[in-house]
Amino acid sequence: MLRPINALRYAACLCVLTGAVAGCAGLSSGTSPAAPLHDSLLARSAGSQTDLIYGGVHQRVVVYTYPDGTFADTFKTSFSIQAMCSDVKGDVFMTAEVQSKSGAGTGYVYEYAHGGKSPVATLDLPSHEIPVNCSSDPTTGNLAVTSYDLRNFAPLVEIFTGGSGEPKLYHSEELGADPQPAYDASGNLFVISGGNVGALLPKGKQELEKIGLNETIGNVAHAQWDGKYFALQSYAPTKHNGENIYVHYYRVQISGSKGTIAGISRFANWRQKNAGQSWLADDTLVATPGNALTFWKYPAGGKAFKVLHPADPSQAVTVSIAP
Repeated sequence: MLRPINALRYAACLCVLTGAVAGCAGLSSGTSPAAPLHDSLLARSAGSQTDLIYGGVHQRVVVYTYPDGTFADTFKTSFSIQAMCSDVKGDVFMTAEVQSKSGAGTGYVYEYAHGGKSPVATLDLPSHEIPVNCSSDPTTGNLAVTSYDLRNFAPLVEIFTGGSGEPKLYHSEELGADPQPAYDASGNLFVISGGNVGALLPKGKQELEKIGLNETIGNVAHAQWDGKYFALQSYAPTKHNGENIYVHYYRVQISGSKGTIAGISRFANWRQKNAGQSWLADDTLVATPGNALTFWKYPAGGKAFKVLHPADPSQAVTVSIAP
């Protein structure tokens, strides 16, 4: 059920990002104050044309302006943040697990208006489902949320029509643990956990279809559309070599039932051990290695060109584009 808290905004969501990685020494950096200013930059950004980076973990969110990385504010939440995403209107969505007094977990998705510090709406997931990530259909506003069942860890895809109401549930044998969703610009939904198979829900269809990749990749921490390809944050599974496993972005082109790796972006010092998640905004990728917010050029990769060091660690991240 969708429970309005204030006026409900147009809800939709693009995938969310979680985790943490080692920072890049010797690069430009910024440090946030331990507490927000009374007249915070975030408050002044609400309703403005200022794009924002939201980062967070556990029950703390930190916000910077984008792309310059100026500290805007920080605030607490009443829930443990699993991942974040944002839609075409700049609304931010945070997937969360809420523990009851009995210790049982319940899954929700909280919606924040651009520049806001309090949720404007809450999406309830089905019983026993804990959200993994989400993605917004830019053509319809539909919200796809991936989750797993607490009882048996079975993956599930829930689609909220127009970003509200009761979700329609989709299952696929091709999905494993922690499935990651991504809509393309035409409204086709691709979902993948890793390996060499995924599932596609073509726009207007009612069943997930198997997509076989021409290569095997490691577990996917984030999937999104980069404007031309489905972009998957993963790693080369054949190079398990202690600490020396590095994150790649695989650019996947889908035709029929086949997915082809059209290109690979590689990033210096982004280790899989504590990789976190990431978010694409035009030609920039913002990620959460370790306790840092790190910027790389995309799809070029290579060395990071900016690193922010929040006072609180960041696990999830999204870029909220001003409406």
